Amino acid sequence: MKAAVTGAAGFVGKHLVERLVKDGHEVSVTDHPRCCFDDFKAIGARVFPVDLCGKDGPEECFQGAEVVFHVAALASPWGKRERFWSVNVGGTDHVIRACRQAGVRRLVAVSSTSAVFDGHTHHVRADESLPYPTKFLSPYSETKSVAEQHVLAANGPDLETVAIRPHLIWGPRDRTFLARLRMHAQAGPIYHIGGGATETDTTYVDNLVDALLLAAKSDRAPGNAYFITNGEAIRYGEFMDRFLEILELPGARGSIPKWLAYGAGAVCEVIWNLFRIQREPMLTRYKVAELIYTHTYKIDRARNDLGYQPRVSNEEGFKRLAAWVKGGGLAEA
Repeated sequence: MKAAVTGAAGFVGKHLVERLVKDGHEVSVTDHPRCCFDDFKAIGARVFPVDLCGKDGPEECFQGAEVVFHVAALASPWGKRERFWSVNVGGTDHVIRACRQAGVRRLVAVSSTSAVFDGHTHHVRADESLPYPTKFLSPYSETKSVAEQHVLAANGPDLETVAIRPHLIWGPRDRTFLARLRMHAQAGPIYHIGGGATETDTTYVDNLVDALLLAAKSDRAPGNAYFITNGEAIRYGEFMDRFLEILELPGARGSIPKWLAYGAGAVCEVIWNLFRIQREPMLTRYKVAELIYTHTYKIDRARNDLGYQPRVSNEEGFKRLAAWVKGGGLAEA
């Protein structure tokens, strides 16, 4: 298979590219020109530095590709709405156009469960019949929802499209979840919200890569969105405690009420907007909502259509992550 990957320099992108090369596929990669591409050159991938929001698109990168994996996105609980729209929606539209111009057979986009999360509703064993919200708590959710809808609407005889919706991606070389948790722990004590009792599904990065590769070849995939998780719900409190233990950081000191955390997030947003503070707030309403609302999803459609089966369990994932951290991986990330 000849494949192209956007957002290749990111956490998921690197894992995906390495798997594709390992499996013997011919791979082209693209990401922002500021990224380092040395590792990709070393393993034989063709490199095309491109800003998806710029006028020069990824058409050259996509030439000859049978499948494009669109991984690039702005994933953050905080930021300017215009930037989210430019990257997540504008960038996705650019990718769709470039796929058509290059004659790509299939586009597999990494979406998110956030695409169907309004910030105020529990997702309890939800399936893909869950409707798109009309209102959102964050521009990230809003733009991931719009981008996914654009991807699926583009499905047709000239371009097959698929959307993969993971929840809470984690694993070795993570620069997002691990970095935020370490930053918060170093800034002060960690507290669970509502006792950390809310249930969530999570997605180990190798399981997500499996799903992406399966979506690239399944005849039943085009035009569909798929929830992808480890298939093992876990309490947020337990999940966070395991990460703190792996990072050798102090455990949670206690718990704060959900209403208090949500109110604090709202206050932070007001202050950050008022004083135009650039760094990410410690709390936002969206961050708190992710922790206080249930996020568990059925993966039956992925099992049936894609043949997806989570290979890495939560426990095995924790072991792999701990080994990576102990080996100095976090310092290099």
